[in-house]
Formats: sequence, structure tokens, C-alpha cells
Amino acid sequence: MTVRNELRRLYAALPFKQPVYELARRHVRLPASVYQHLHFRGVIDVRVDADRAFRMYHHGFQVENDLFWAGYGNGWEGTSLRLWARLAQHACTIFDIGANTGVYALAAKTMNPSAQVYAFEPVERIATRLANNVALNGYDIEVVIAGVSESTGEALLYEPKTQHAYSASLNPAMLAGKSDLSEKRIATTRMDDFAAERGLSSTDLFKIDVEKHEIEVLCGFGGLIALNRPTFLIEILSETLGEQVKALFSGHNYVFYEINEGVSVRQVTTLGSAERNYLICPREFASGMNLGESTFHAELSQF
Repeated sequence: MTVRNELRRLYAALPFKQPVYELARRHVRLPASVYQHLHFRGVIDVRVDADRAFRMYHHGFQVENDLFWAGYGNGWEGTSLRLWARLAQHACTIFDIGANTGVYALAAKTMNPSAQVYAFEPVERIATRLANNVALNGYDIEVVIAGVSESTGEALLYEPKTQHAYSASLNPAMLAGKSDLSEKRIATTRMDDFAAERGLSSTDLFKIDVEKHEIEVLCGFGGLIALNRPTFLIEILSETLGEQVKALFSGHNYVFYEINEGVSVRQVTTLGSAERNYLICPREFASGMNLGESTFHAELSQF
């Protein structure tokens, strides 16, 4: 372990990594098994389509590294990101719940500059990185340092004691059995309370990535689902949660799509049979977006 740490220290100290990697990326398509080890620190450009891009600080972590090497919509959550870019163009008020460093929020604002975009991130040090990315682009995205739940107040947030976390959750079951966890009391808000506080007349599009806290988030919508009929891109990590989420949309004429990253967006009748992102949207919206029973990954390209 000492040798490995020393090698990591030496690699981190190597100069000129980003310009060398920029040159390599133009001429060689490296497999993920290789580029996952080629991290660096600096500002990267993320091109969403042929005409539109945003910038991000790369702090040496997984998601930004994948965006740099594979590009938007080609690697990490590629099909979800391609679909999101299309959905964002048809929304006025957009929410990224569990925003981390803000890829979805930044993409939404890039594709639809006139939209109101709100990004919720409860981990303060990560929310700072998110806010820095927003400022880097000069966007008016509102960064909210809070969790979204079934009640407005406070709750315990659980996360690994690492430099950067992708699995922080208000649900202790998400990290059950993990050692070296931290607990922190954070502010929480119901979504209907937040919408009322901001005087929002519409809530159109949500990305929800809350690590097994989906039910509590959706219960905090109150009557917003029936009133505004928003569209959701939501990660569901178990069949049990999938059944509970589906029940909340019963009677509202919603349809469900399973997102198989890199392959397709496929209409389904159940949620959570596989751990992945799902699209939940009003039936009429799906028809307007020309989402049939199945849409292939390549068909969602913005280029």
C-alpha cells in the first residue's frame, strides 16, 4: 500500500498532464480500462452538442474524468445524459436533486438558457465545487445546500469519509455495512414547500439521484405531481423501491421507461428490476417527444 501511495504521489506531481491528454484525446480513443487511471486537475470543456458546451473544474474524480475522455453522452450515464439534453429543451423550471458537481444542472442550462434551474446538493464541500462550476460558466443556476425529503427541517446525512462522495444518502440503509462513515445533520426541504417559497408556478423536469431516498423525496411533492405533471429522470436501486415509486404515480396517466446506458430507452411496466435510471413522464409528453416503445442510444444524439 505504501508503494501504491508513493506511485500516486509521483503521478500527481507530474507536470503538463492536461495538455498531453488533450493531444492524445484528439488522436486516440482510449478504452475506459485505460483512461480511468489518467486523472488530472484543471478546467475541461464538455460539449453537449455541435454548438453548445459548458465548462467544469476537474478535481481528479471519476465523473469529470469520464466526461473528458469519453465525452458527454458517450460514457458515464451516456444515454441518460443524451435524453436529459433533449428533455431540458422542453422545460421552463428544472431541478437537479442530488446534483453533486452539477453535470445535469449545467447541461440543462446549456441546452435551455432561459430555464430556471435549481441544483440541490447537501454535502457542503461538494456544493462548493458545484457553485464554482456554475460561476465558471456565468450561469444563474441556484445552488441549494440542502437535502430534499418528506419534511422541511433537518435530517442526518450519511456519507463515506472520502475526499469526494457519490453515495451520500439520508437513508442509512444505503451504506449499511460500510465502515468509516460520517453523519452530519443537514437542512431538508419538501419540494412543495420549496416551490411555494419561491413562488414557482410550474415544476417541469426533475433529475433525482438520492441513493434510496426516492420515496421520501416524492412524498414531499404533495400535490405537485397532479398539478404540474412534471417529468422525472430518477435512479431506482431496488424492485421494492420501484414498486413504491410506481404506486405514487398510479392514476396520473404516467408511463415508465428503463434506461439501459449505451443501448436504449425502453418502455416498461415495472420499475427497479435493474439498478439504473428510469424516465417517468406523462403519457402525452412521451407522445410529444416521439418516445415509442424503444428508442436507441444513437437516436438520442444531439450532433
